[in-house]
Amino acid sequence: MSARSIPALVTRHVRARSGGSTVAALVLVLALVATLAPLALATLADSAMRDRLAGLGALDRDVEATVAGLPQAAARAVDPALTVDDVWGGFEASLEQIRTQADAPLPTLLGPARAVGMSLDLPLIETPRTGFVTIAFDPGYAEEIRIVQGRAPAPATDGLVEIVLSEDTATEMDWPIGQTRTTVAGDLRTSIVLVGTFEAVDAGSDYWQHVPSVLQPNVFDDGNQPRRVTGIGYADPASAPISFSLPGPQRSTVWYPFDTSSIDAGTAPQTAAALRKLTAVSHTIGSSADGVGILSLRFTADVTATIERALAQERATAALLAMIVAGPVGVAAAVLVLGCRLVLERRRSALRLLSARGSSPGQLRAILGLEGVLLGLVPAVIGALLAVAIGAAVWSAPVTPAIFVPALLLALAPPVILAVLAGTASERPSRADLGRRGSRVRLIVEGVVLALAAAAVALLFLRGTEAAQGVDLLQAATPLLLALVACLITLRVYPLPLRRVFDAARRRSALGPFLGAARALREPAIGLTPVLALVVGVSVAVSSGVLLSSLQEGVARSAQAQIGADLKITGGSFTAEQLEGVRGIEGVDAATGVSGAETATLDVGGQKRPTSVFVVDAADLRTVQGDGPGLLPAGTDLTPGSAATPVVVAAATADLIGDSTEVRVNAVPVQVAGVSSGPSPIGSRENWVAIDSSAAVEVTGRDPADRTLLLRLESAASVDEVSAAVRAQLGDAVRIESVDRIVAGIQSSPSVQGVRIALFAATTLAALLSALAIVMTLTLAARPRARVLALLRTLGAPPRSATALALWEVGPPAIAAIVAGTLFGALVPVVVLAGVDLRSFTGSTIQPGYHVDAVTLAITLGGFVLLAALFTAIALWVSRRARAASALRTVEEG
Repeated sequence: MSARSIPALVTRHVRARSGGSTVAALVLVLALVATLAPLALATLADSAMRDRLAGLGALDRDVEATVAGLPQAAARAVDPALTVDDVWGGFEASLEQIRTQADAPLPTLLGPARAVGMSLDLPLIETPRTGFVTIAFDPGYAEEIRIVQGRAPAPATDGLVEIVLSEDTATEMDWPIGQTRTTVAGDLRTSIVLVGTFEAVDAGSDYWQHVPSVLQPNVFDDGNQPRRVTGIGYADPASAPISFSLPGPQRSTVWYPFDTSSIDAGTAPQTAAALRKLTAVSHTIGSSADGVGILSLRFTADVTATIERALAQERATAALLAMIVAGPVGVAAAVLVLGCRLVLERRRSALRLLSARGSSPGQLRAILGLEGVLLGLVPAVIGALLAVAIGAAVWSAPVTPAIFVPALLLALAPPVILAVLAGTASERPSRADLGRRGSRVRLIVEGVVLALAAAAVALLFLRGTEAAQGVDLLQAATPLLLALVACLITLRVYPLPLRRVFDAARRRSALGPFLGAARALREPAIGLTPVLALVVGVSVAVSSGVLLSSLQEGVARSAQAQIGADLKITGGSFTAEQLEGVRGIEGVDAATGVSGAETATLDVGGQKRPTSVFVVDAADLRTVQGDGPGLLPAGTDLTPGSAATPVVVAAATADLIGDSTEVRVNAVPVQVAGVSSGPSPIGSRENWVAIDSSAAVEVTGRDPADRTLLLRLESAASVDEVSAAVRAQLGDAVRIESVDRIVAGIQSSPSVQGVRIALFAATTLAALLSALAIVMTLTLAARPRARVLALLRTLGAPPRSATALALWEVGPPAIAAIVAGTLFGALVPVVVLAGVDLRSFTGSTIQPGYHVDAVTLAITLGGFVLLAALFTAIALWVSRRARAASALRTVEEG
């Protein structure tokens, strides 16, 4: 043939339909998902970070230091001529220098420092044992208050200081404007005159969290002592020197307001590092040569722990999604190869003709490579640009060059695959059932896959959840390796029962089962790719359901442990009379109290360490808590014995005690009756001991007041109605928490919502890929199936034979793959729970356990089955439309 005819054939070849629209559509969808996924993950990380930081109060957010004493400039003689700058100017300048010299980005995130000095708990001789006053000196207090009656205080003179109190404090202390009260320090008597009352300019300002008990006095009433009221009043800030003649101790609180709204997942690590550096050392404020006063400040930043927890959650989210997505990614690659095979089959006759007429293998590869460029590059670019547009419109996500790497790989995949497959274009299809012997290469490949999967699982369990940080190749590859193992086992096992079916069908007269089983063994239409797709698809659906169930159960148990009852009430000191009143509220079945933390000494074999003691009524607490998680471990008995006092200890305290039998709390012998792990109603404190109220006096020297009330509600009681009744009785200042509210708060967080959406999205993608793999498989086998059907129809076979034959082709291996995928999917969460720390999702210190919820599993697995069945049915419907005449005109088979 002349050389001029080859370009004509090539042109006709390119213009002919190849069925490549499926590959192009697949590349477009995969490029869209692959580009959109990192944008969504980055947005999710930013949202989770901001959600955690936005929920912080000022005390948890701001950088703060509390130290004994006042600025050195205050240690001078009382002089009405002193200005605020004389006393506070140098101190404030030093604080500003600390802020500006902090590592970036703190200078832009921290506001100018605020400082409040106090002379604490001054006894008033007019109200012995019941009335105390704390005098505060704040250079910026005038911006926070509004004088309601009277006037602002004037600078102090020797023996006289003027103050202003909040209206509520003045009323509670029964202190009218103009009245003088007296405090005594040795021979020094100081008159304190109330010259005005004020209200807050903004009662919700963060300022009042740093200076509590100013707007409302501190009232202490435990029922064992006279009711004690302590009010805080502001004096002129230049009057701080008078505090040295007052009987109370001096204390200063300094804080930098922290603007966390500018922190995102990208800047969070740098911010946390800068905060750790700022709080790691003491900052020099003054010199001992300049006299008495504050010499240095050591700041604390609880927000650092919150940022680090958010970063840990971000890493856990990325690791979890990588493990879940690894399977569908592998399936997507396999389906892409299957799609390119489909294009090649459509082109096979033309390529064989070109080869027969002189085209070289290089020319054939170039032709298929060019076609692959058209099928890969254009849809990949469209998919990537569409993802960027969606990300910009929905999330305002920033675009970096790295996010285009997956789309670039997808664009290169079709030309590379087609070029590689081009060498088989001129080969005639061979009979799959002839000359088949055990392949040494197959055995080697299967052995390598098994070894890699076993090693990955072993390393993952040995390493645990603490070692990996973020996306880890070992974590991500393990589920995919296990899927390959399940796939290989399926391909090895499913022919065994199929041969039994064939032997049984051969002894019967029915044609359908015999022909279907024979063709399934002779010409298995389904191979590695669709089996892998089905195994991974079913496993993703099952594992997603199990993981969601485990997370939901972990959140529920964490919330239950944090409350330890149905309702938890905090925010005050509660008397025995108030507890009895709460017990009488309609809808309350039982109630008990937990004391505040009492400082104590833990003596373990002669080694003494500080700890905290909580006093409970163990019998009442067991009634309120029931068998659920909480302060008391299941089966714990705190009834005092004849020897040591039984106690419940925190897990960290139990680690300190170890195997020692010589344990004392405040010199009282104790015996560990139970260990409480995970969250508890007393908060995030890690080192503590709980005792029964019968041992309170012996261990702590008194029976302390309750600071937490735990309520068990009747089955028909309304949480809102009981909460309203509690507030009516205890006041609006109390904080009421319930299990449902905590669960709702955790589950509504961006991270948990993002993981839930990602799991459902992975299930949907796996279902679509599985269905597409079945569709492509049926399409690849359509020509030999159509020829057989044409012959059968000429012999009088009914039209339904097409469906039966297609079902026999894909049915046996598909059923085997579904069974294997279900078993494998049930095992994947075990691997995930062993390799990914999910505690940040549940709010617990304990890794959630394996749990299966039937409803959740039905949703994920049922959705997968419905989607896969829908697309398979469409493929079967299309396969029945083959015309007998066109099938009979095809070339001979084999």
